[in-house]
Amino acid sequence: MGGCMSSRSCGKSRVSDVSVGERVHLDFDMALVDAAANTNRRRELTNRRIHVAPLQWNPGQIDEGTCQEDVWFDSFSILESDSDADYTSTHGDGFTGIISQAQAVQPESASHLVDSSVCGKCIGCFDSYAKAERHAQENRDEGGSLSLTSSLQKKKLKRKSCDAQESTDCRKPSISTAGRSVHRPPAGSLVPRCSKDEKPTAGSWSEISPSVFKLRGENYFRDKRKCPAAGCSPYVPIGVDLYVCSRKMQHIAQQLDLPSVKPHEKVPSLLIVNVQIPTYPTSMLGENDGEGMSLVLYFQLNENFDAEISRSYQDSIKSLVEDKMEMIKGFARESLVPFRERLKIVVRAVNPEDLQLGSAERKLVQAYNEKPVLSRPQHSFFQGPNYFEIDLDIHRFSFISRKGLEAFRERLKNGILDLGLTIQAQKPEELPEKILCCVRLNKIDFINHGQMPRIATADDEY
Repeated sequence: MGGCMSSRSCGKSRVSDVSVGERVHLDFDMALVDAAANTNRRRELTNRRIHVAPLQWNPGQIDEGTCQEDVWFDSFSILESDSDADYTSTHGDGFTGIISQAQAVQPESASHLVDSSVCGKCIGCFDSYAKAERHAQENRDEGGSLSLTSSLQKKKLKRKSCDAQESTDCRKPSISTAGRSVHRPPAGSLVPRCSKDEKPTAGSWSEISPSVFKLRGENYFRDKRKCPAAGCSPYVPIGVDLYVCSRKMQHIAQQLDLPSVKPHEKVPSLLIVNVQIPTYPTSMLGENDGEGMSLVLYFQLNENFDAEISRSYQDSIKSLVEDKMEMIKGFARESLVPFRERLKIVVRAVNPEDLQLGSAERKLVQAYNEKPVLSRPQHSFFQGPNYFEIDLDIHRFSFISRKGLEAFRERLKNGILDLGLTIQAQKPEELPEKILCCVRLNKIDFINHGQMPRIATADDEY
């Protein structure tokens, strides 16, 4: 029967036959369900694409009413422990899951969104992507071999300095043409020295006692107490420079006229610390390179090195310079690691009350001020005739750290900062910890207004 349903019974089992008409309706309903599911999937994909936009951090969003503290401050990044081991400069801030999800949708689009410092809205970014795709398709139709990726690479903007934009708006020289280009400048000739007896003047540096820093005490492994460091250090400051650069400048000592000092038989007589500071807008993706500046600190071996520095600490400095390896006991097995992994940075804000801090920024300073941070893996080491250079690459620091520096940089001209390096003690016999070198920076302006020179090199792009 055409539209009827017949049934057959066998014991307690019953099997029903579905008519042709109901089968058609069932197939039609299933098609509607599939269509609705596809629509939901497309809608979900569209939403996921749109959510790529918040991954970029555009300084223009601050001007549009976004609270500066909420832009970069992440309360979950403040660690509760006082242990030095917790304060490491490990690359990344836990955004991996978000980034990978966005990249899975559109890798080249996500890269374009974050690398471009002028795109502030997701619609404009995707319009640029669509135009590039259409342009690549037209070239392929005309027989060209231009790919979408190469098209995007041509459209990709160079990572410019924030200072350059500000200087252009104020009709001041941009960072690319500011100041003058110098060839092999004398080391330590830019930032003046302020003696201990003088009142600190803005834009100068001065020598300080290492005891202003608190490091691991003699019984730290038992009581976890920190004490003021010893009043002498192996290296003492002799000069400070501040240069602008189009890209990170590695092994900057090769481009400088270094002072002539008496060599030492055990360790280099000169220690150079090159702090590489980015000035382009902070983003979570990118090559971590671009326009910035190099804060170069110069230290000379203490004339009382042999008498005042213990033999064990002298050996630690030698292990750092010679890049020795050491065996570290792990949870499961022992591992062979470089001794240089022990190097730590200590930054101390002397006058945080003058930095005009907001509530969130105040919490950040209270949590991290004077906290030793392991410089690994964002450090590099170079050695030359009678000198040893340490490059600290802030370009590769975690996103939160770089965003915090970006927010603070303009106000650092009101701050007095103590910078020091130390070697972490791993054994009781290496306690108490000691400062390797330290210097005080008195209200130095880290915004380029045309006063900072650029070192001329063969690889420089003008």
